[in-house]
Amino acid sequence: DAVVNYTSGSGTPTLVFNYTVASGHTSSDLDYASTSALALNSGTVNDVAGNASILTLSSPGSVTSLGGQKGFIIDTTPATISSVTSSTNNGTYKINDVIAITVAFSEVVTVSGTPQLTLETGSSDAVVNYTSGSGSSNLVFNYTISEGHQSSDLDYASTSALALNGGSILDAAGNASTLTLVAPGASNSLGDSKAIVVDGVIATISSVTSSTSNGTYKIGDAIAVVVTFSEAVTVAGVPQLTLETGSSDAVVNYTSGSGGTALTFNYTVAEGHTSSDLDYASASALALNSGSILDGAGNAGNLTLVSPGATNSLGAASAIVVDGVIPTVLSVSSTAQDGYYNYEDVIPLTITFSENITVSGTPQLTLETGTSDATVNYTSGSGSSTLIFNYTVSGSHMSTDLSYVATSSLALNSSTLVDGAGNSAALTLPTPGGTNSLSGNKAIVIDTRYPTVVDVTSSVDNGTYVLGDVIPIIVNFVETVTVSGTPQITLATGNTSNAVVNYTSGSGSSALIFNYEVAQSHSSDDLDYLTSSSLVLNSGSILDLAGNPGVLTLAEPGADNSLGDNKDIVIDTALPAAVSVSSTIE
Repeated sequence: DAVVNYTSGSGTPTLVFNYTVASGHTSSDLDYASTSALALNSGTVNDVAGNASILTLSSPGSVTSLGGQKGFIIDTTPATISSVTSSTNNGTYKINDVIAITVAFSEVVTVSGTPQLTLETGSSDAVVNYTSGSGSSNLVFNYTISEGHQSSDLDYASTSALALNGGSILDAAGNASTLTLVAPGASNSLGDSKAIVVDGVIATISSVTSSTSNGTYKIGDAIAVVVTFSEAVTVAGVPQLTLETGSSDAVVNYTSGSGGTALTFNYTVAEGHTSSDLDYASASALALNSGSILDGAGNAGNLTLVSPGATNSLGAASAIVVDGVIPTVLSVSSTAQDGYYNYEDVIPLTITFSENITVSGTPQLTLETGTSDATVNYTSGSGSSTLIFNYTVSGSHMSTDLSYVATSSLALNSSTLVDGAGNSAALTLPTPGGTNSLSGNKAIVIDTRYPTVVDVTSSVDNGTYVLGDVIPIIVNFVETVTVSGTPQITLATGNTSNAVVNYTSGSGSSALIFNYEVAQSHSSDDLDYLTSSSLVLNSGSILDLAGNPGVLTLAEPGADNSLGDNKDIVIDTALPAAVSVSSTIE
């Protein structure tokens, strides 16, 4: 009990005792201890006449007592923290989620300023400002999870984690509250009261690789690209990964892996795609495409990839070559010289592709060779960009400028033409006669027709020719011919003295000239050759430009196109002689 000394009032009916509340004092209605609580303590309390005053007090709590007269409450006991809990449900919480932390005091408290509560949230502790509750025994600190915060069982950092931060927490009497918390994890701590998991760590991409073996892949091949996160993620919708595949980048849809750390994007090689070392297009190549990639707490994954080609990129982790370029025919030509070719000549035809080609089986090329088109089998060139088709000229083939039949003249014939990746080559040829076509590149004439004699004539006028006259005999062929040696033609110039006339000129044209000089005893009333076989080689040759030998058969003498038919030439070498001598005189 408090013993209070007299302070003042002597000489008046009212004495004052100043009571200073001391630590440990408490009363719900302040009163003296008993009716004898007033003591002289060796002093005196007398009236004016000197009579000693009667010090008996009315009973404590009576109407005239201190307690009856006043309602003083003595409170020197500071409020203490009874527990820390949360009104938020147990569970796992993500970045920006709000968790209400409730600090329960032993009595009603009033807050001024912004006290703070420090939570244990990993490498960076959360300092949470007071939110509400002043005037009650429960103060609320609303904690918003920040990136990087994590806890497997949320609790404050220490027993001194609650700090005034320049503010105050007072009870109704104004006593400063005791802010000491129970040890983290102990009974009545936040960790003991609740089971709240904080996950403020964003899932990041640790690597991109492929479960498909290293190698070269063609159009239609599937390549599984695997994006590995730092923790398990859940996928909604169809995220997309953009791959660097040349002039047209591949946008690959998510395929599988939700609930794990590895997400798979199955990429199918399309025509035109190409890469010497497959990688994604950029560090931002992974996109949500209106979907989501979330960790277990619901945090959105960080989709930033390492730079293409850097450690842990697809290009660094795998060695995948993409070849989605179809090999095409660049040109068709021949290693043979321009010129004329005849029966059984071999002409190598070359088809050049845009890349190296591997051949299996026997592809075929169809040539335009007149009434009977030539089908030419593949000969060699597999493993290079140029394939060879050796064409052997047949007896009936003809062409003034050798070419294939159409753009579709190259056929597989149950074989295959593929590039190094296995892409089937496009077999379309350049338009016949156009740029890079066979006939556009070469001037090859196929001539298997033997040159024949059209007619025999002469450049001299019709008339009578005598000894020493020269008469050019012209043998016209159906085409240009080349002469070697000295062919001869025999003319019917009398029963015993037929003229054998040597070739004179005309090689390189279609008209061969045999200059016939009229000799003694020659005669003919309509000059012609002797027979249809009168033209002979005489160990020489008459060949067309393709090398075909001339057919020397002439029209029958006197028949159409014969010399006798075409011309009226009379040969007369007989000298005039006296038949008789006479006189007109009788």
